[in-house]
Amino acid sequence: MTSSQTKVILPIQLLLVSLISLSNCLLHVQKNEIRTFDSLDGLWTFVREPHNGGDIGIGNQWNTLDLEKFNNATVMPVPCAYNDIGTSSELRDHIGWVWYEKKEFVPLRDRNMRHVLRFASVNYFAVVYVNSEKVTSHTGGHLPFEVDVSSQIKFGAENKFTVAVNNTLSWSTIPQGDFNYQRVAQRNISGRILSRLPDGAVKNVGNFDFFNYAGILRSVQLVKIPSIHIQNINIVADHTGSFYFETAASSLDGVKVEVKMFDSDGNVVYSTNQTKGEGKLENAKLWWPRGMGNPDLYNLEISLISDGELVDIYRETFGFRTVTWSDSQIFINSKPFYCLGFGMHEDFELIGRGFNQAVMTKDLNLLEWMGGNCYRTTHYPYSEERMFENDRRGIAVIVETPAVGLKGFSKANNNLHVKMLTDMIDRDKNHPSVFAWSLANEPNTNKKESRAYFKTLVDAAHGIDRTRPVTTVYGPTNFDNDETADLMDFICVNRYYGWYIDMG
Repeated sequence: MTSSQTKVILPIQLLLVSLISLSNCLLHVQKNEIRTFDSLDGLWTFVREPHNGGDIGIGNQWNTLDLEKFNNATVMPVPCAYNDIGTSSELRDHIGWVWYEKKEFVPLRDRNMRHVLRFASVNYFAVVYVNSEKVTSHTGGHLPFEVDVSSQIKFGAENKFTVAVNNTLSWSTIPQGDFNYQRVAQRNISGRILSRLPDGAVKNVGNFDFFNYAGILRSVQLVKIPSIHIQNINIVADHTGSFYFETAASSLDGVKVEVKMFDSDGNVVYSTNQTKGEGKLENAKLWWPRGMGNPDLYNLEISLISDGELVDIYRETFGFRTVTWSDSQIFINSKPFYCLGFGMHEDFELIGRGFNQAVMTKDLNLLEWMGGNCYRTTHYPYSEERMFENDRRGIAVIVETPAVGLKGFSKANNNLHVKMLTDMIDRDKNHPSVFAWSLANEPNTNKKESRAYFKTLVDAAHGIDRTRPVTTVYGPTNFDNDETADLMDFICVNRYYGWYIDMG
């Protein structure tokens, strides 16, 4: 900290020095003049393996079979958690593998487009197959992943999409959980040797006090983009009107780039033919949180033109907004900001943590009705749709990784945590509503090894994005035994008066 009043604002050129590689971004799905997609949302065939049954489906190559023909096959809505859709505790409390299958025709007319299969969130571990061929796997829920399946797709024919999902938590996952086989002493009752639990009974309890909803939780899309396409867009725009942008494309050979910036009234306020640029708008309309001003948004339009023809186009919304902080205050656009709001969840009856537009809208309407201007995405990144709504409504957000209740701090977990943090920042970096990144909720940072673990995370976050502060939300530790709090730009503290303590 260089000032007791406010942190020095770096020149905008320096803020982008360490931004992540432009080629690795998962742009939000967009339908426009060139781009389109097929939604794979709807009813999928669903098959559940035996509880903690090992890798039966993987070992017997269920991906090569027609799941509709299984005796226990049913259907499952997507997006939706599967836990509350059944009528018994077996599905609700299932641990292990479940399988999804969807059949879809892909038209011949799209055969010249790149086809990318995109999942917005699958919890927790997913293995994906197209027409029986494994195309990718992914670890961790609440963040998108995608894979190019152009070579696996059968054009003008029916295609089979299969996803195996495993929800098991352990000390090697994020979030972590205790996985224990249950052993109860047997009793001799009237000559019969009995136990309260069956052989192989297992208990998998997350290190958190909310339900571990599982399955395909957000939308699945078959995205269709041209072979020459825009891959990533980074934008930094501050309250002085200064801005910097950079974009990347799959190829620029013989390709002309056109960049236009539009204000909220649709007026062009900047243009260039370069893939990166900087400038300053006079009298830029700023993005403000609710109660401080209007949440004005701008639009950056990137076009790729080859031989006079438009080959790709993408539009990214952003806002002119600066976050700074002192040893006692957070500032937005150089004015003191007070976060008035909530920690919350995306859970709802029946669908669990599955995305639902009506639930999201009602949730944010209630937040505004109660006078809120801010919330934290407890305890995982929320849906992309919600992030755009935060921008539009002027709701400031602390976005949090899925790392809740960490007890173990291994190198492997550290690497996984950094990957999730990187993906989270990459997804949400252009949203003006995001004013801070939360690394974890209530970790056991009284352990000596937690310091090096969190130092790696802080350095990674600062290396990717120098425009926002980094925090951790503390709970089980105190000022006299924590090993990490001094690494943060500011700290958050959970206290549960009337809930877990001082209940009366």
